[in-house]
This record gives sequence, structure tokens and C-alpha cells, in this order.
Amino acid sequence: MDRKWMIITCFFSIVTFISSIICSSLIFYNEKNRTEINSEKVLAANKVYKNSTVIYNENNSIDFSNVSSGYTVTRDFSITNNNSNSIKYSVMWSNIVSTFNSEKLTYSLSCSNGEKITNRQIPTKENEYDILKEAELKTNSTNNCTITINYANSDEFVEEQNQSFGGKYQVKIIE
Repeated sequence: MDRKWMIITCFFSIVTFISSIICSSLIFYNEKNRTEINSEKVLAANKVYKNSTVIYNENNSIDFSNVSSGYTVTRDFSITNNNSNSIKYSVMWSNIVSTFNSEKLTYSLSCSNGEKITNRQIPTKENEYDILKEAELKTNSTNNCTITINYANSDEFVEEQNQSFGGKYQVKIIE
């Protein structure tokens, strides 16, 4: 009977030893992945960017009509990256409905990280248009941006009656 208990004890000891080696290997592999992600050598890219946020201080829709010379509208938004690596994002126009055909209606974008786009003509078709393409945001940082739409200020200019613009600007996290 003692021999039987000794064999059973030996068997469970070997099983415990093997399972501890497997668990140690899994912990080592997990720590290796975490270290490589933090050094921007991403080994596994599933859901790595889930800690990015975009905050539109008002909303991301812009609608106006019957504007006069010098009309300006501004909207603020911020992008925050709380991931363990840098992200890329784009800012784009979408859902545009416009009756303006004027070069006098422009937009500008300025951000706290130095990105700047000035006096681009507002798109007039329903397609998506890039405002800012594949900008980079470092880990644990926030980029505050302001988009400004301006209808040119001119004395020789007559108001564009019955003209309207509607659309959204949105931020898309790419990677």
C-alpha cells in the first residue's frame, strides 16, 4: 500500500511541476509582449488603441445659412491618447450639404501640437474630405484643436442670400 501512495504522490508532484513551468512560461510571454508594446514594437495589435478619446466641446455639426461678410464660426475639440504607444488619427469632413459655390467660404484648423491648416475652401459635395491626414499623437498626451469657418470680409461683397452649409467634422483614430 505504501508503494501505491508513493506512486500517486510522485505522479501529482510531476503534474504540479509541469503546470508550474507552463504558467511561468505564460507569465514570461505576457510580460515580454507588454514590454515590446511599451517600446513601440507592437507584437499583438488587437484593441491596443482602446484608450483614445475624442471630445467635441460643442458638437461636431456645423450648420448655417444667409451669412454676411465677415461671418465666422469656431468649434473646439480634443484628442487624448492614454495608450502605451503613439496613435495616428485623421480629421475629416462628412455629410456635407452646401449651396455655396464661393471661394470666400474657407476653413482653418489649428492645434496645440503645432499642426495648422489655413484658408482652405470649404468642400461643397457630399463626399468625405480630409482636413488633416494621419497626424501622430504621442502616448499620454492631448491635442486641443480649433476649427474655424470664415466667410471673407470684404466691402465690395454682397451677402449670399439663401445659401446654406451643413456638415460634420470628425476625428477617426487610424492606428
